Amino acid sequence: MNRLADFVVNHRIKVATLTLLLAFSVFAGIPNLRLDTDGRVFMANDNPDKILLDKFEQEFAKDDNLAIVIVPKNGDVFTPQTLSAIGELTEDLWNLPYVRLVNSITSFQNTYADGDMMVVEDLVPDPSIVTEREASAAKEVALNRIEISNSLINDDATATAISVIFRLPGIDLASEIPEISAEAEPLLERYRTKYPAITFKASGSVAISQAFATASQKDGGTLTPAMLLAMLVIVGVLLRSATGSLLILTLATLSALVSLGALGWTGTPINSATAVAPLMVITLAVASSVHVLSSIRQTMQKTIDRTIWARHAVSDHGLGITVAVFTTAIGFLSLNFSISPPFRQLGNMVAVGMIGVWVFTIFLLPGLICWLPIKQNRKPAFVDQAMAAIGEFVIRNQKRLLFGVPVIIIGFAAGISHIKLEDDFLRYFDESFETRQATDLYETELGGLNVLEYSVDTGIENGINSVVYLKKLDELSNFLRAQPEVSHIRSLSDTIKRLNMNMNADDPAFYRIPETDEEASQYLFLYELSLGYGMDLTDQINVDRSSTRVSAFVGYATTRQLLALDDKIQHWFDENAPELKSPVTGQTHVYTMISARDVPAMLKGTTLALIFISFVIFLVLRNLKLGLISLVPNLLPAIMGFGLWGYSVGSVTLAVSIVVAMTLGIVVDDTVHFMLKYANARKRGESAEDSVRYAFRSVGMALTVTSLGLVIGFIVLGQSGFAVNRDMARLTAITLAFAIFVDFFFLPPLLIFLDRVKTMKSNATAPTSLALIFCFASTFLVMQSPTSANASNEKGIAIATEVDNRDKGWGDVTVEGKMTLKNKAGRESIRQFRSTILEASSAGEGDQSIITFSKPRDVRGTALLTHSKIEPEDDLQWIFLPAVKRVKRISSSNRTGKFVSSEFSYEDLGSEEVADNDHTWIEDQACVHDGRTTCAVVESRPKNKKSGYSKRISFIDLDEYRVHQIDFYNRRGDLEKTLKFRDFRRYENRFWRAHVMIMVNLQTGKSTRLSWDDYRFSNGLTQRDFTPQRLPKAGR
Repeated sequence: MNRLADFVVNHRIKVATLTLLLAFSVFAGIPNLRLDTDGRVFMANDNPDKILLDKFEQEFAKDDNLAIVIVPKNGDVFTPQTLSAIGELTEDLWNLPYVRLVNSITSFQNTYADGDMMVVEDLVPDPSIVTEREASAAKEVALNRIEISNSLINDDATATAISVIFRLPGIDLASEIPEISAEAEPLLERYRTKYPAITFKASGSVAISQAFATASQKDGGTLTPAMLLAMLVIVGVLLRSATGSLLILTLATLSALVSLGALGWTGTPINSATAVAPLMVITLAVASSVHVLSSIRQTMQKTIDRTIWARHAVSDHGLGITVAVFTTAIGFLSLNFSISPPFRQLGNMVAVGMIGVWVFTIFLLPGLICWLPIKQNRKPAFVDQAMAAIGEFVIRNQKRLLFGVPVIIIGFAAGISHIKLEDDFLRYFDESFETRQATDLYETELGGLNVLEYSVDTGIENGINSVVYLKKLDELSNFLRAQPEVSHIRSLSDTIKRLNMNMNADDPAFYRIPETDEEASQYLFLYELSLGYGMDLTDQINVDRSSTRVSAFVGYATTRQLLALDDKIQHWFDENAPELKSPVTGQTHVYTMISARDVPAMLKGTTLALIFISFVIFLVLRNLKLGLISLVPNLLPAIMGFGLWGYSVGSVTLAVSIVVAMTLGIVVDDTVHFMLKYANARKRGESAEDSVRYAFRSVGMALTVTSLGLVIGFIVLGQSGFAVNRDMARLTAITLAFAIFVDFFFLPPLLIFLDRVKTMKSNATAPTSLALIFCFASTFLVMQSPTSANASNEKGIAIATEVDNRDKGWGDVTVEGKMTLKNKAGRESIRQFRSTILEASSAGEGDQSIITFSKPRDVRGTALLTHSKIEPEDDLQWIFLPAVKRVKRISSSNRTGKFVSSEFSYEDLGSEEVADNDHTWIEDQACVHDGRTTCAVVESRPKNKKSGYSKRISFIDLDEYRVHQIDFYNRRGDLEKTLKFRDFRRYENRFWRAHVMIMVNLQTGKSTRLSWDDYRFSNGLTQRDFTPQRLPKAGR
């Protein structure tokens, strides 16, 4: 180290300049940084629980949600004013980004019998004009609907919730959740101002994910500066040097920027875990810098020459700092054994930051020492005097300490038996966080936000229609409701039982599973035909109808309780329905298993890191015994810390599981410095006792200053309201305090005792050892590693009118249709039907049609009759159900709902008049299907406020006025679906028909291919063929 010290000091300007140039090249990556707020960042792609969740969500839906808790201060949800506010907010929430579904007490799909008609409608159809009488009736219905009890409404109707389900594209997770929050928070604030007598709070996975990301930012703006200030004050006071504190701040800041710049160059976003990496680097930089400054404090008592101060600091402490830095990096690299990517990234960031710490300490700090006006203080430091006294105390009482300290260690270690894995992600925030307040309010007033998901699979296409299956599903639902932990159940069996009752004049005796498979299938088919926009069952039934989803909502649940509940559920499957047994999944379960799996994974990583660190110390000291002894002070502080945590707290969270690895990276610094000084003294022939005195005298002050500064700093951070930072900081402070205790009062007596057993031989050669350290550290790293609006409108109307005129006069037509539904995973299901259509005879009426289904088998013969009406009047619909041989009239405010679970809605397939939309010509361009043809691009905005779309963009060829493509934009204005028309054929020498229509949902990845065949025009049909009385005949 002497030659390195001479070179750095003699060429300090060149060395410092080169160091800063390299540093700024790394800093250039900082502008690439962005914040990832998605809570799923903790789920690794190869995590088996994540793989199961992905499969589940491909089968059903990905449910990122906001739960808006609404509590009127008058204690009654069902007043006209509150219902009006809920209805208004429900509509506004549809305009948030990426919304798939908004469900509230006003929009809940209520079913009931009305004569020969089964009605499916909003519980409060028009909340803005609801009367006291209507509100009271809605309340009576809501409190008796098991489907929404403790979910949308509580038992005494004093609180309700609006459930907002999002379909995140997953393209840019760093921006998608903040985009939602940026619109949701001002919206809720507006409602709080408008309705001061009503409480509005937001919880749910989206709110919690946003809170995870912003919590670390919040601490970064308040507690982190306070923590750094506390450390610098402690260091400045003990070293009696304000300039020294400034030097430490400079090096710490530069080192933290290195870790951030390196992350920026990798393109990895910052998350709630990696946000604390700069803080870790700063604390470790403080530790390294203090050793140099302590050396200066001691050297300045002998000389005023600053170059000697700098040379002596590097030559005397360079090896210790180098070993400490790289063993610390190994400690943090052990986080790569975590199953959670953010913790791996945290470890790698700190390891890179440690390289920056080493570079700045060895190559930049000596120059700064020579240039900055550090005041010479010849008076011995108080800490040095205290260290000498402690050293003498330890030597005098070595036997008592050797046997007494282990008793204390064992006493603390016994507390580990009190530790339980008790993690609750929902309560990682204290009551100062709005999200925590909302979560507590929801779970107190309504029910659980933790959800255990089960895909109950029959293994047979359309198997969910089996009465035997549905009865088992109902038994499972009843079992789940009987569990005290479960607050709410969502199950298809509840819907089927309700429909059976509705189809039998609302007789409560029929609130049960129907008698036959056909009844169950056709009742459900009827219900799905009646649902409006976003209310379909595709999130509960998979595409080939072989499986349904059962969701159990659990409140105030920890990891251990959730695992215990699943054990009971799996036992129920084993005893009652082994053929339907389903592994648990859902976001809650994946987070639960991260906690459960990460602790043993981290223990494995920490064990290997300890072995590596001990081996590095052995290489440097060339002494196997010292290498093995180093395990003791590195491991015991963590054991004592966890023991005290067991006594005082008792529960270990995911955040705490990384503390062993993290504190190992910090604690090892003190051990390395103390043992190196001890070994050097022994090598010079000094006795074991004198070697201990030398170690205390040489590094005792540095160890005391760094430990005290870090403990107080982490105590400050321990005041955080964010559990990840709070628990980590508190346990780290405890562990560091125990570390200095072990290093001062157990390690020295142990070294003296073992030295007496056998004389140690130490022939360490620093250059060779350093090369080996670099080699092994590198190996470890590799292992882990409108020009005129009117003109446009006129042209748009003209094009739309021409399209309409060219498709008039066909009279009637029959055609065979085949729908192929495909989910994101590529799984398919087929619907086959015959469509018979009668053209409207006047502009004041719509077309009439009958759709008769032939496949799937369970709905064969089911026929749907529709009398289309001109908007805003609703269509009239009847359905013939062959299972009960009855024609039922159904409510049909459902033009926005999905047609038989496909990506087509009734609105997409129904007839429309030109006047139903405002049409605007945008431009003419080459057609995508044929570049030689010109297509007009026309925007159509529906006049009906109940439409599922804000606009449609149509691409129409100007030769034949055929529509080749339509882009559908949802209510918010985001592109949702694209419909392409293929294989056009001409009939009657006049009418063009596309034989293939492909609808792709760009937000879900699902698609529907609609193939048409066997067109037959002019069949002589009349209005008498399109009456409810003729439906049974049409179904044959």
